[in-house]
Amino acid sequence: MKTLRFLRLTSFPVAVLALLCTTACVSWKPGWKAPTAEPEAGDFAVLLKQAVALENRADDAEKVKQLIDAYGRVAAVDSNHCQALWKMGNYHILAGAGYGTSKRDKKFHYLEALRCCERAMYTNLEFRKEVDSGRPVWEACGKLGPGEVDAMGYWYTAIFHCFDECLRPAGRLLNARLIVRTDPFMKRIDELDPNWAGGGNYFSRAIYLIALPERYGGSKVKADELFTKAIAAGPNHLANRWGRARYLYPLLGNRDGYVSDLQWVLDQDPHESGNTYPWNVYFQRQAKEMLNRTDEVFGSGK
Repeated sequence: MKTLRFLRLTSFPVAVLALLCTTACVSWKPGWKAPTAEPEAGDFAVLLKQAVALENRADDAEKVKQLIDAYGRVAAVDSNHCQALWKMGNYHILAGAGYGTSKRDKKFHYLEALRCCERAMYTNLEFRKEVDSGRPVWEACGKLGPGEVDAMGYWYTAIFHCFDECLRPAGRLLNARLIVRTDPFMKRIDELDPNWAGGGNYFSRAIYLIALPERYGGSKVKADELFTKAIAAGPNHLANRWGRARYLYPLLGNRDGYVSDLQWVLDQDPHESGNTYPWNVYFQRQAKEMLNRTDEVFGSGK
């Protein structure tokens, strides 16, 4: 069972690093500078209703793509509709994590998620002034308010996914600064909505502590405590127990907890649980696959 590898980095000779810097650094054009579709005419209410309806039945790769496009049409009519923009970002993350077939494919979706979330943040005029004057998003995020919490949260979530799933060890070394830059976003979310996304910040910090070597402050004990806080904040969010089973329990050798969490995930109604239906489908599919690999993860016990 793999865990996130945010800071499990290897040292390289300086000359090798200099060469790799030209090819391995992750960069992207900020969302408000990236090319976007021309504004369109359309019935905003109808388009938004169509997107929400699709969100309640998007259970495969094609429907998730259609869902991103549906919210894209909403944003094409109203370019300042923050929710439509961060929803696009959120489902680009799902397209990468749940349906991406290669590192290149995943990276495309995670960078698109970053750009969509940055466009959502840019709808805040105070933030816009800051970044237009040259301040990077991680310094300007203090200007963001409650309406942009989801955009902030999914921005750093996309960073985590890209770092873990798309970079080789050398790339993680060269891009370690990206993980550091997520911290201001988490702190701002703590100020605005500490229980955001059913404990999303607790969840993310738990995974960070699992990935971080103990000599640098990592702690499985503290991670366990944070997962407990996440579950308390979002008791019906499938992500929390799925994440604890995936990232923590194999390291602790907690087979019973692993099975219990994953079975709980499978027992929930994906339409009624805390995360959205497309994400719940992903968590339940993952939970089923993970349960089938229980002996592989923990040993058969024979």
